[in-house]
Amino acid sequence: MIRQMAPSLLPDRYVFAGPEAAAAADRAIATVREAEGLSLILPVEVAAEFGAPSGPIMRQITLNVTSALDGIGLTAVVADALTREGIACNVIAGLNHDHVFVPEEDADRALSALEALSRDAGEPTAIRPATEADNAEIAAILMPVFRAGDTYTVDPDIPEADALAYWTGGERQVFVAERDGRVLGTYYLVRNQKGGGSHVANAGFATHSDARGKGLARAMLAHAEDAARQTGFRAMQFNFVVASNTRAVTTWERAGYVTAGRLPEAFRHPEHGYVDVLVMMKRL
Repeated sequence: MIRQMAPSLLPDRYVFAGPEAAAAADRAIATVREAEGLSLILPVEVAAEFGAPSGPIMRQITLNVTSALDGIGLTAVVADALTREGIACNVIAGLNHDHVFVPEEDADRALSALEALSRDAGEPTAIRPATEADNAEIAAILMPVFRAGDTYTVDPDIPEADALAYWTGGERQVFVAERDGRVLGTYYLVRNQKGGGSHVANAGFATHSDARGKGLARAMLAHAEDAARQTGFRAMQFNFVVASNTRAVTTWERAGYVTAGRLPEAFRHPEHGYVDVLVMMKRL
């Protein structure tokens, strides 16, 4: 359904109005009866004619795939894609299609995000154990992440060989995620502690810049959790999640991870200065 949603941005401009514009109900594109009175979505010019507040102007994106009223997941996926772009959205379901209302200033970005979501939905992700032959592609993913210095506690000037050794060394099981034969993501899985703590897993994830925001991290996380269960781990713990890395925090939270602890100003971010670090955990 996501692959076929064919989003289109309509030219009209709308405002959400309240009971003061009830007389314009026959010219509204949608109405909702609430406890406080009638809510209407009106073209801007109609709202002005009836003296309704001008308040934020919205544009309508219609998802042209026919969506079932009892279907599951489309609205959540669309809202998630726009949330990652920092775009507010209001979704209304008609009998045949879903309609997304976004702030006018964000309309073009919202359309681009939904077009990318639709385009990428059909790309299968293959995740497999890494081999030495993958080292160059793994390094191509890791080095920009480490050089940025905004997510991992790794020296930004780390040599490539040391970066690979850090990612693949010790007891770590390393995996790569491929789309169309190209390695676009990698993760490692390892026990979080030894001895009495060895039943809890730890993992690290990195995604190529070309694949960010396209569901690859979520696919790797699901794979890592399955691999952890099969290995006998009872939980997954992330020890050092930089709080300013909101994309990762949101991904983990939506997958069921809870913040078990917060370390005030434990990370020196290159742009934001001292920021908090989260310890996040999920029972498997």
